Amino acid sequence: MPTIIHLALRSIMNRRVTSALTILAIALSMSLLLIVERLRTGAREGFTGVISQTDVIAGARSSAIQLLLNSVFHIGNASNNASPETWEHFRRHPAVAWTIPIAMGDSHKGFRVIATNTDMFLHYHYQRDRRLEFASGRESSNDHEVVIGARVRQDLGYSVGTKLVLAHGLAVESFVKHEDHPFVITGILKSTGTPLDRSLFITLAAMGEMHADGAEHQEHQEHQEHQEHQDSKNTSHLPGLTAFFIGTKSRTDALALQREIQTYESEPMTAALPGLTLAQLWSTLSYAEEALRAVSMLVIVVGLLSMIIALYNSLNERRREMAILRALGARPWMITAILLVEAGLLTGIAVITSIAMTYTALAGATGLIAANFGLALPVTGLSGEEWLRLGVMFLTGLAMAALPAWRAYRNALVDGLTIRI
Repeated sequence: MPTIIHLALRSIMNRRVTSALTILAIALSMSLLLIVERLRTGAREGFTGVISQTDVIAGARSSAIQLLLNSVFHIGNASNNASPETWEHFRRHPAVAWTIPIAMGDSHKGFRVIATNTDMFLHYHYQRDRRLEFASGRESSNDHEVVIGARVRQDLGYSVGTKLVLAHGLAVESFVKHEDHPFVITGILKSTGTPLDRSLFITLAAMGEMHADGAEHQEHQEHQEHQEHQDSKNTSHLPGLTAFFIGTKSRTDALALQREIQTYESEPMTAALPGLTLAQLWSTLSYAEEALRAVSMLVIVVGLLSMIIALYNSLNERRREMAILRALGARPWMITAILLVEAGLLTGIAVITSIAMTYTALAGATGLIAANFGLALPVTGLSGEEWLRLGVMFLTGLAMAALPAWRAYRNALVDGLTIRI
């Protein structure tokens, strides 16, 4: 056996250029498979982690998925709004620890405006336990201040102190602007990789004031700092709410609270459990995940085919070599074993090379991918499933080398020594 391994190594070194190209092709294929697998996992975790530690999302009557898409992913428009009185009722519920009210409907150059309160910066979590953090500045302290997401700053070039005007509706170019209520940027959030990066945050009272008119406008101007935190049952100064996020004191209270909201008599409401609804929504998008897996497997097939082609074509160059080995007493099974060991060495080196290439790529691109696409690609050790995939690919490489090995086994001694014209 040591002799066979030695001969296989000498054969690889003798054809070092061809062997290096074969190893590179297989390693690239395996590395791409690992990276695509990490992207697939990161896409799933990024999707399901867009909101965390929120137990219930409540809003006006609609489907749970529609409520989630609108309030969390900022896709589409709410069919109706929930009243501030309903939010106030459930904010005081004994099972509720905190709430985050949000109202949408305005925009700025195509970016969504979210009216909320300071609880957004205290209690909103994403990617399990990450909170919203400021890259610069601070949160709004009055109804003429606005906080912007990282993508808004990047695309529009805004900074703390920039003045801007919001527009009614969601169009990129709106003809209805709230020019009588300008805002100044007081804070810029760090990138989260969530739809919040493309959002602007104002107070609930500010949105109520922008959409008030006549005598109401004068009344709204009298309400200043932190209107939503006043311990008062008067919520007439607040706008209708697109939804409000709820954190319960105990996870066991979530189901009971969901039923209570669904059967609330004062107005028709929908309550969604974010984790369950996100899982249902992701299952409808599973075709994208399967497409990524199919692409990675096709790449692997191409890499393995390159190896078998290289081994098969090299037989014509090595027929005399094999014949000399046979003449020196090598048995046919030894010729076969040399080719199989050679294929095993090539594939094994390719596996090690692919791991190194994968971690090099992850180390260099993780931050860039997270900032631009919101996909978390942690540089962690290979999982059991990834090791299993590499093992399967190694065995597949050996199996695919069986064809040229079988042909070498069938070659006769006289075939290798005969000069063909």
